[in-house]
Amino acid sequence: MTTCIPTTSSPNNVDITELKPDDLVLAHSKPSLIAISPVTSIRTALQLLQNNKITSLPICSHDSTQVVSIINLFDILLYLVGGDDNDNQLNKTTQKLDDSIENVLGLDTDRESYWMHKTDSQDTLFDTLRAFASGVHRSLVVNYGNPKGSPWLLSQTDIIRHIYHYPGSIANIIDVNTSVGHLGFDKKPPLVSVKANQSALSGYKLLAEKNVSGVPIVDDDGNLVGDLCLEDLPSANLDTFELLTLPCVEYIQHRPSTLALPVATPNTTLQNVIENFLKLDTHRVWIKQSEESGKVIGVISMSDVIGLLCSKKDT
Repeated sequence: MTTCIPTTSSPNNVDITELKPDDLVLAHSKPSLIAISPVTSIRTALQLLQNNKITSLPICSHDSTQVVSIINLFDILLYLVGGDDNDNQLNKTTQKLDDSIENVLGLDTDRESYWMHKTDSQDTLFDTLRAFASGVHRSLVVNYGNPKGSPWLLSQTDIIRHIYHYPGSIANIIDVNTSVGHLGFDKKPPLVSVKANQSALSGYKLLAEKNVSGVPIVDDDGNLVGDLCLEDLPSANLDTFELLTLPCVEYIQHRPSTLALPVATPNTTLQNVIENFLKLDTHRVWIKQSEESGKVIGVISMSDVIGLLCSKKDT
């Protein structure tokens, strides 16, 4: 059964590309920004992540409180296990825990952790949406006209949630009743996938190698049996890292979440995809060949939806 996205006559039905960050009314609901010095130890950073139940930490410059980078749990994991393909490398992580967090930034200059995207609270969201479409997951909102104002993090999920509550904000750009097949998401380049019997750690290393944030887990016949995503890393508790040595199909059984696997078909509407992002707490929905088939033929992510809005607006 199709669940309709709620409608409203709110002034927030203004085209989302023309809104400013403050129009989203998020600043006061966001938790206080936690930022760390680049010389903070990895051990301390992991404790902060775990204690605050967060997955990323902004990093200040050496000589000021200005945020210049952002690091996440995945970046730290890759640094701790190094380039060794041996899963036993997990047992050697303790010797790196006292390294400075800035050491992690040297992994790859193309990764989001190398730089911190910033949005002026007085600018429209269009440039930030372009950044989100390219794969940036969050942006630091600052008020350059009021340096003493408190910065806060705007995420892709914030944008999708706004669209969900105010579908009129994209009504002039795209019809949410359009199917994902009509939008071409079932005809994208072949998906990167992992086999069910591969270790979760090798799967996460593949994410880093291919610069993607999620992959489908498939059986020997290519049928979808689960997914491996950055946001599902177990926690910042090192005691749970040993789970990463398990085969992918076993590893996903240890997730705290019991939500259904996010799937769609070429006939699924964009409206339903947006709803599933939020209802299933996911950043992507896998596209199967049909309701009856287990074959996964595509994916539509939050970045894809935001990118679609940008491309339609450009035309």
